[in-house]
Amino acid sequence: MISLQSFYNARYNMTPPLSVHALPSRKNIASFSHTGREWNFLSACERHVAYLREQYKVSDLAARLVANRSTIEEAEEIFSPLLRTHLPDPSYLPDLLNAIDHLEDVIRNKRPLAVWGDYDVDGACASALIVKYCDALGHPVIPYIPNRFQEGYGPNIQGFQMLQDTHNVCDLIVVDCGSTSFEVMSMARERKMRVTIIDHHQVPGTHHPECTSFINPKRFDYTGPESLKTLCAGGLVFLYLVGVNRYFRKSGVFSFLGCGEPDLFSLLDLVALSTVCDMMPLRGINRVFVKQGLKVLGQRKNIGLMHLLDVSGIREEPNAIHLGYALGPRINAGGRVGNSTLGVQLISTKSTTKALEIAQELNVLNQERQHIERATEQLALMQALKQQQQHYLFLWGSTWHEGVLGIIAGHLKEIFGKPTFVLSEKNGTLKGSSRSVSGIDIGKLIHQACEEGVLMTGGGHPMAGGLTLRFDQIGPFCKFLDQNFKNCYPEKTLAPMKVDMSVTLAQINHPDFLDVLERIGPFGADYPSPIFMIKRVRVQHVTAFGHNHLRLKVYAEEHPSVLYSVMCFRITDKPAGPLLSALPKDPIDMLLTVQISRKWGRRYPNLVLEDFRCL
Repeated sequence: MISLQSFYNARYNMTPPLSVHALPSRKNIASFSHTGREWNFLSACERHVAYLREQYKVSDLAARLVANRSTIEEAEEIFSPLLRTHLPDPSYLPDLLNAIDHLEDVIRNKRPLAVWGDYDVDGACASALIVKYCDALGHPVIPYIPNRFQEGYGPNIQGFQMLQDTHNVCDLIVVDCGSTSFEVMSMARERKMRVTIIDHHQVPGTHHPECTSFINPKRFDYTGPESLKTLCAGGLVFLYLVGVNRYFRKSGVFSFLGCGEPDLFSLLDLVALSTVCDMMPLRGINRVFVKQGLKVLGQRKNIGLMHLLDVSGIREEPNAIHLGYALGPRINAGGRVGNSTLGVQLISTKSTTKALEIAQELNVLNQERQHIERATEQLALMQALKQQQQHYLFLWGSTWHEGVLGIIAGHLKEIFGKPTFVLSEKNGTLKGSSRSVSGIDIGKLIHQACEEGVLMTGGGHPMAGGLTLRFDQIGPFCKFLDQNFKNCYPEKTLAPMKVDMSVTLAQINHPDFLDVLERIGPFGADYPSPIFMIKRVRVQHVTAFGHNHLRLKVYAEEHPSVLYSVMCFRITDKPAGPLLSALPKDPIDMLLTVQISRKWGRRYPNLVLEDFRCL
């Protein structure tokens, strides 16, 4: 195991004392935190808090936590997250009528249909939504997920040709990709193939691929509500199916087929899973999707997800944490180190035997992925420690597994607080992933680098991207990054810890406190879990568990006989790990979040350490 002690020492020696704002005195306290981040206490508008208390008849705690992370207009979606009142009108989707006409023609004339998806969770869920909807109409759909390593990202004409030649498919729905597939769509049209694209990725320029219909709220001529631009592919496909249901009902398609109207509400577990795993902002309709989708998931009606919950060891009511850290990684494991189609097969099958087999296979593949990830991350870390003076990290290895590069880039970005590129050699080129920090749009930089010819291909979002370059482009690309970061690099890349309030351990474990957290959740991207400061805590006992995790038994100075359990994730290989394991003699101030578990009819608060400082 490689020590990061020298890196942390260098960081802290070069960093001035951090300002910690403590309530209620608001005095500045000079101290160092384990993460090196500033602690900033949030201060909600008192009028906002008073309005929420009165309007929604909630406690001051609930009103204050919501006011800290949302506007008054957003409060309705938090306190009353009902699908019937918050679902956007699908008619705002561009090209919706063309897409519906395409599907109606396929259904009425019993034409073979395939759905082509990306190899991540969002792509699998979006594909499964199409499969399950059409299956309810008695129309089978062929799912196709490209192999990440052999075919790469997005549609390719070889795959289209195989579907046409082998399955007589001339009609496709492409989900979670396709917005930049100009050449492939042109060739598909030459082969008399009709393609509907439903995607949420950035659309370059003022043109879009030649296809039958192109549903993407980020196309240049979109004039609908901004909220649709925050949907993942799963959310867009669901909204598209709402439009399909509405039209098919009026046009008599269900009567023509002799079947009932598909129950879209029962598919919300897939929408919730794709929304959380694609890290969409949990605001507006997205949080309604997740809130209602978790209820559907808890009913365990999707056979594949039921077995995946079981092999993941989840016996309690599922929550957003389970989506992002248990189900998502296992579904992704198929695309990262195994068979790309396993995910969509799992969540769309009606066979209990097949579902169990795939769930077990994905669980094994996820364990393999974790092993590969840990070994590769250590190699990447050795390179990263030599690049501490740069504004960014550019790391690559000739044997690094392509399927774990994005995960490693995210881990190292968090450790070093810098934009991170992690790549592997493939067919004489370097291909990999990047993760960014607040204030730097990495997707925009990658697009610009492609335009300037210092990358072969690439794209992405503000916080993440993918790229491919030749070896002779390494120097020009790094020079490009140096020039761009020289003028626009933010002063602080480690975002401050936004602390909601100071409470006691007794308060944070009180049932009323947990009631509030459950009501205003779920938490996730752009709607973070509340962070609470606990003052003067003493550590009595420490045990290790899992990989790099610790469990602390702590007590408040005023109540030494009452012990509380605190979990510390990914900490044993950082300087804070040995410090906590040695049972610090002096008390510490902690920043905690709370994860709530429900097992056997009881509710349990799980306290998670986010940061601490020694006194």
